[in-house]
Amino acid sequence: MIEVTTKKQLEIEVLRFLKDHSRGISIELFADLCGLDGETLKNVFIYKKYPMSEYVQRRVSRGFKHWQQGHVAVMQNRDRTRFVEYRKTPQPRLVKKTQLHVVNGEIKLKIGIQNRADYTNQSLSEQLERG
Repeated sequence: MIEVTTKKQLEIEVLRFLKDHSRGISIELFADLCGLDGETLKNVFIYKKYPMSEYVQRRVSRGFKHWQQGHVAVMQNRDRTRFVEYRKTPQPRLVKKTQLHVVNGEIKLKIGIQNRADYTNQSLSEQLERG
C-alpha cells in the first residue's frame, strides 16, 4: 500500500513536477492517471483557485508515487494518441545528475545517479531564497 504524502509536501513536489517541461507525461495524462480532471489538477496546484481536499490529496499522492517508482509508462497508439499503461515490473527512469547544493553557506557540487521523477530536492535558486 502506498503511503499518502502530506498536503504541504505534495503541493511542493507536484508543483515542481508540473513546471518541469521534460517530465515525460502531459498534465492531462497525469490527471487521468490520478483519476481527476485536468482542470481540477491545474486549479488546485497551479492556479490555487481551490484548496486541496483529502480526495485530491489521496488520488494525486497515489498517482505521483506510481509515476515516480516507474509503475506506469506513457504509450502511444499507431494513430499517435497517448495513454498510460501499468507495467508488470516497475522501471524507474534513472539518470546521471549533477547538482549544486548550498551547505553551510558554501555552494557544493553533488554528482550521482538519481530517479528522473524525484522532485524532493530543492533547486539552487530555491535554496538561495530560503537560505
